Amino acid sequence: MVSIFAALLWSSCHSNAQTASITLPFSTQHSPENPNYYYEEVLKLALEKTESSHGKLDIKFYSYALSNERQYANLKTNGGLDVIWSASSRLREQQLIAVKFNVLRELSDYKFLLIRKADKEKFVKVNSVADLRQLKAGAVSQWQDTQLLQRNGISITTAWDYDSMFKMLADKRFDYAIRGAQEIWPEAEQHKDENLIAEEKLLISYKNPVYFFVNPKNERLAKRIKAGLDMAEKDGSLQRLFLSLPAFKKGADEIRNKKRRLISLDAEDY
Repeated sequence: MVSIFAALLWSSCHSNAQTASITLPFSTQHSPENPNYYYEEVLKLALEKTESSHGKLDIKFYSYALSNERQYANLKTNGGLDVIWSASSRLREQQLIAVKFNVLRELSDYKFLLIRKADKEKFVKVNSVADLRQLKAGAVSQWQDTQLLQRNGISITTAWDYDSMFKMLADKRFDYAIRGAQEIWPEAEQHKDENLIAEEKLLISYKNPVYFFVNPKNERLAKRIKAGLDMAEKDGSLQRLFLSLPAFKKGADEIRNKKRRLISLDAEDY
């Protein structure tokens, strides 16, 4: 009887000593070069801000990469992921809990064009959505931006995945790719040998908030993340993280560049 009691006591203590954890999408490397680095760091910051009130929560990563749509399905069915981040949509907010805090801040509402260097002059005369419709955009088929562009009457050639999009642009399969304010600068640098550049005169605008999402049954986690984000925003630590990444700071600076011509797209049904 004593030995059984001791075993149960050890098991209880051992269990209590284990730190709870949440699982994020697969990550190849946790460094600023990784596009997911910022989101991982923002979530880490939010959890640290709420540790005294909610307890320690470790971050783990899913064992292999999933497409955006498979991440969404995994989270929806409680398949192992606890948090994802994504541009929002009406359907996504109906089926998951959106943590209503735009983690990309103003960067989420503005885009830039990645083009071929030889086509630079072609975009000098682009001043409106009608002008954009005379050219062909390229995007990954699963991206929500693809549907938004189509609803705005913009002709699109879709790529199967992210990497092939750049090759297709270089091979003249389409005229431009709309890229995020924080994405385009490292991408242009990475693909400069393919003569791809960031277009210098245009700024594309549409509402496109990026939220953390959790399973509908995990409301406690959603509230904790929101509380931590609010605290990080209030004490300035989120702003410091944001500005510590050169591509994010560059994007914010270019959004305020008065020499750029603004073209607004309709995102009402996004």
